[in-house]
Amino acid sequence: MSAGPPNASRRLAGFSLVELMISLTLMMMLTLALMTSYVFIARGDRSLQNYGEMNAQARKLLEQLGADLRAATDVTNFTANDLTLTIPTNTAGTTSEDVSWEYDSGAGSVTRQDSSGTVTMARDVNTFALYYANGSNVETTSLVEVKQVQLSLRMLRLVAGTVTSEYVISAQFTMRAKSTAH
Repeated sequence: MSAGPPNASRRLAGFSLVELMISLTLMMMLTLALMTSYVFIARGDRSLQNYGEMNAQARKLLEQLGADLRAATDVTNFTANDLTLTIPTNTAGTTSEDVSWEYDSGAGSVTRQDSSGTVTMARDVNTFALYYANGSNVETTSLVEVKQVQLSLRMLRLVAGTVTSEYVISAQFTMRAKSTAH
């Protein structure tokens, strides 16, 4: 018989099954917390990118629509989702072209078409509406009376199937070059 502790060599050999299970559980919880944080940060980053892209599209759309409306000499057709303007192509105003703005609800896009082609000005557009008023800011349905145009636009972007980015704009433009007397 030996005088030392009976299982000293077995005790120094490694971890018990309970110790191993506890450490694995703690590691899995830590990994889950890190993955959740990563997903949260990634979604936040994508939302910020969406806001930046939507802001740039909206700014470009507003600048171009404003320039078209200020230069327009006539409105040839308008609805709540479409607008066709006559715009001079030279400074003397001797030649002109028709410029059409159109909202396609199926594609969720706003396009501008002129003699050079069609350009998509905004995408991921959820709602789009144009309102028309005369010089006294009273809503009109007459092509002759249209002097002001108001735009309302709502853009939505999804990240992982959830709406995380929404951009809403509203702007009113006065047509400077258009006469309301015919």
